[in-house]
Amino acid sequence: MPTLTSAPTTAPTCPLLVADTPRAWFAAHLVPFQAAHDDPAGVAGERRRIAVADLLADDARLLRAEHARLTADGTPPAAAAKWLAGWYAGGVAEVVGFTLAAGAAALLPETAALRFRLHPGGWPDRAEVGEDVAVAVPAGHPWAGRPDVRVVADEAALAALAVAALTAAVTPVVQACRTLAKVGLAALWAEVGDGFGLPVLHRPDLPVAADVVHRLQEAVRTPGRPWRKVPDLRVARVPDGWAYLGRKGGCCLAYQCPAGPEPDPALLDERTRAYLERFPAGAGPRYCSTCSLRDLAGCEERQVFWREQERAARGTPAG
Repeated sequence: MPTLTSAPTTAPTCPLLVADTPRAWFAAHLVPFQAAHDDPAGVAGERRRIAVADLLADDARLLRAEHARLTADGTPPAAAAKWLAGWYAGGVAEVVGFTLAAGAAALLPETAALRFRLHPGGWPDRAEVGEDVAVAVPAGHPWAGRPDVRVVADEAALAALAVAALTAAVTPVVQACRTLAKVGLAALWAEVGDGFGLPVLHRPDLPVAADVVHRLQEAVRTPGRPWRKVPDLRVARVPDGWAYLGRKGGCCLAYQCPAGPEPDPALLDERTRAYLERFPAGAGPRYCSTCSLRDLAGCEERQVFWREQERAARGTPAG
């Protein structure tokens, strides 16, 4: 298994990814981070943006319609509700978590300013917190002293501020998702906590630093957080360098969906064939590679294999 020896570090208030101003940081780092969710095939069709008010209007008509579509396709109702909480509220949490992890800064989103970009298929493929979102940093951060940035005493205060703002901003969405199926608030908030605590997973081009893990692991455990379960995250030495490896605190219940037909090997790309040869689909429960129901070693083994293939496909050198 991957082991931790001596991982790269940065100073606690030194961002992993830098820029002169918050707006420059958003353009240089946050936008590309979010673009990683874009469909690589370039699916044609309108991508409209909706606000939380649009999502919840008319007794959450849009949210209910998407839930109905998912369940009609065979997704269990509770799983569909969790997916929607993860896509919308968890999407916002991922943006806040990434900025905290890589920018050592807290975004303080507000419900009214949130926008979700919808894929032509109907689901949100990007959460946007607004160009004028408030930003906070700890004392000693390069942005401290700017008139458009709030300064707090330390990283613990920064995390508390980020978690409080995130919770307030997405609570209406989480509450609405609870009305879609027999699913508890704890299960829904777990999707938000995982989005907040694991934004650096499956990002093979992101620099690796141990203090990023420390920052996220401390922040996701902030007193007063609405999620009970917390994800695992660590830095480990792997065959091609250093990597972020982790496991969710919750479960999206995707394994409960009906199994589809076995794929025709002739139609699979080389990477998918290699993955299925290493981890046969019928060899055990259909848990995700980050699922809390899978043992930690099994999660990490799958993530390392994926990372090796992804970096090889991109031609990324080991480091």
